[in-house]
Amino acid sequence: MFGSDGWSRAPAPLKHPGLLLLDASGPETRERPLIRLRRALRPRREAPAPRHAPPAPLPPPAPLPPPAPPAPSVPGRAPLTSQDDHVLDARPGDPQINGHGRPPAAREPVTHAVPPAAVPQRPELAVHLLGPLCAAIDDVAVEDWPSARCRSLFGYLLTHREPWPQREVLMEAFWPGSSPEASRNSLNVAIHTLRRTLRTITDIPVIVHAGGAYRINRDLRLWLDIDEFDRRVESGRRFEDAGEVDKATRDYEFTGGLYRGDFLADDPYEDWAALTRERLRLAYLDALGRLSNLYFNAGHYTACASLCQRVIEKDPCREDAHRRLMRCYSRQGQPHLGLMQYRMCTRALADELGVETDPSTAELHEHIRRHERV
Repeated sequence: MFGSDGWSRAPAPLKHPGLLLLDASGPETRERPLIRLRRALRPRREAPAPRHAPPAPLPPPAPLPPPAPPAPSVPGRAPLTSQDDHVLDARPGDPQINGHGRPPAAREPVTHAVPPAAVPQRPELAVHLLGPLCAAIDDVAVEDWPSARCRSLFGYLLTHREPWPQREVLMEAFWPGSSPEASRNSLNVAIHTLRRTLRTITDIPVIVHAGGAYRINRDLRLWLDIDEFDRRVESGRRFEDAGEVDKATRDYEFTGGLYRGDFLADDPYEDWAALTRERLRLAYLDALGRLSNLYFNAGHYTACASLCQRVIEKDPCREDAHRRLMRCYSRQGQPHLGLMQYRMCTRALADELGVETDPSTAELHEHIRRHERV
């Protein structure tokens, strides 16, 4: 094929198949068969689009689905918002998933609770029976009580509840020696005077008569200092027994602040109030004694001594208060005051009760006299 001269004499189209050879027979150009074969095998190119070809027409829009019917309204709930539509449309077979091959969890529709209508609060009747009588309705206090009998009757109604006192009980308690007609008339006058006095601080009838008994109007909230006093004393003892010293101290201190004086101090000679007065007085002294002991154990000797002096002023024969005060003086570096307190204790016991001091008190006196720690 290459002849005797080899590859050097081979025609150019065989060496470079991409070249075009002109036929010497005329000016017309023709492709050789090998060139045509390569053109057939070459991939065709896309014809360039014309520069100013018009844009292809857009497909017609799909028709919108009909609107969903509105969700039924539920009383007390607000209508659902667009944020909750996908939750309500979700079904177990919905293709929407939650990232783990599961449909999104259904949520409760958002509800907005309607606040209840504000209930008007009942007026509060606050009464202090420890010390001078003080009564007020929503901080408006009674300025003047017309008589001692009016104060006493009001205190009796407040402290004799459940059951409330009948008319006959009040007549017997305040006018025991009078005839029924006179007692009834005196009671009517006293009740009328009491109602007129309380009318100066409120338009609400404070004292009402129902079922043959006199009582405080149920439209009033009642707060009594003696009720709060009893609650604090009881809770203080309970906390002290449980070892909760801080809570017990707080309750005993509150008790001391409530006790402004003896029960119905303005009327100390009312027979019906004698037992209640003595009970509250002893409870007060016991609370002070327990509080002073807590102060002493905590090292608050000045506060402890002050409480012991208050107890002794109320009851000079409280020998335990004398002993604790003697210890306080000794701990504060004043043993001479402790020895003086012992002499005051022996004198009070001899004058009031005609007895000698307890052996433990005499033994404490000897320790203090020898400057020993007590």
